[in-house]
Amino acid sequence: MHTAIEMLRLTLATLISAAALTACGATQSPDSPGLPADAALPTEVPPDTTLVVADDANRLRTLLTLSGEQDRLTGEVSYANFSSGPLRLEAIRTGNAHLGYVGDVPPILAHYSDADVPIVGAVRRDGTGALIATSPDSGITSLSDLAGKRIGVNEGTSQQATLLRNLQSVGLGIGDVEPVYLGLAEFADGLRAEQIQAAVLKQPDRARYLESTAAEGAIEIPNAPGANTGLNYLYAGRDALIDPARAAAVREFVIAWYRAELWRNGHQDTWISEYLVKDQHVDVDDARKIVESDGVASIPGFTDEVVATQQETIDLLQQAGAFAGRELRARDEFDFRFADLTADSPTENRGGQP
Repeated sequence: MHTAIEMLRLTLATLISAAALTACGATQSPDSPGLPADAALPTEVPPDTTLVVADDANRLRTLLTLSGEQDRLTGEVSYANFSSGPLRLEAIRTGNAHLGYVGDVPPILAHYSDADVPIVGAVRRDGTGALIATSPDSGITSLSDLAGKRIGVNEGTSQQATLLRNLQSVGLGIGDVEPVYLGLAEFADGLRAEQIQAAVLKQPDRARYLESTAAEGAIEIPNAPGANTGLNYLYAGRDALIDPARAAAVREFVIAWYRAELWRNGHQDTWISEYLVKDQHVDVDDARKIVESDGVASIPGFTDEVVATQQETIDLLQQAGAFAGRELRARDEFDFRFADLTADSPTENRGGQP
């Protein structure tokens, strides 16, 4: 059985090899069709255009459906669930998806592996986000107590970056703890079995874990200021972006996502009952904790501040040994043709009305 760190390295090797093969075979004649990377985005979506979105736990599919945005999309948009950012990247790279929903670290993996999957949309949520949860018998009550403890790590994920920022806030680094490399889905069971003593859990995983272990002593540790960037991205494969029809469909989807996120801000009870309770099978009390953890969504744009935050994440991960061996510039991870899109941007079917 491969460890999580071995799986990440295998994924990186696969992506880098595939990128090299693609580069060797991607030379086109000047007359070959395709939308140049610096060409203006088309806005007309042919009705027969298909778009497959790599989703996380049905979140985007449910969000767009509940908000009414799914029915307003011009093309045929479908969804496929993948449990982690690296898996969503692999789905895009292999052509099984065109667009993916991720946190702030998977775009760095795409960048490092030359996968050519740029960021096309950004949403920031102001809640606490993912937090460190402890095993029942860990004895951990603060971030400083993490020193020397067995900590679950899944390389190439936002949870890894959240852990590193929390460690940094109390003068610790990855060398000051005992990292145990696991898959994200293994964190909760690893905590229950005391295989690890702490791990960063996102919702609803954290609520489910604490519901079953809080009476035995498991707790959550508040994040240090800035440990959670709150950034969530959509990124798209270059094959989709050089196709004028799909590029227009990606543009339309980004705008629909923005509208849906702002809709969710004002419809939390619907989100709780229809997504968290019915779809994710979370009880109502825990669902409310999840909504509080998410916070309010905003559309930050591809500002200098957002790019700088992404660069800080790159630097932090590289200092910890991830994505080492080359200089990565955060600005190269964004397709700035999408930078000015907002929830009020016009689309073919709706004009500028949210």
